[in-house]
Amino acid sequence: MRQRSMLMNILMVIGLFFVGSFILSLVMGIVGSLLWFAIKIMIPVAIAVWLVRVISGPSNNRRRYY
Repeated sequence: MRQRSMLMNILMVIGLFFVGSFILSLVMGIVGSLLWFAIKIMIPVAIAVWLVRVISGPSNNRRRYY
C-alpha cells in the first residue's frame, strides 16, 4: 500500500478547514438571519400586546358562569 506524502496530508487538512469554514459560515448566516427576522417580528407584536393590555385595563371583572 502506498502512503500519502506529508505535503498531500497538509493540503488535505487545509482543504478540510476551507470547506468546514464555508459550511459553518453558511449555517451561521442562515441561523442569524432567522433570529434577526424573529426578533424583528416579535418585538412589535410584544409591544402591541402590551399596549392592548394597558389600554383595556384590568381584567378582574370578567363574567364567570358557574
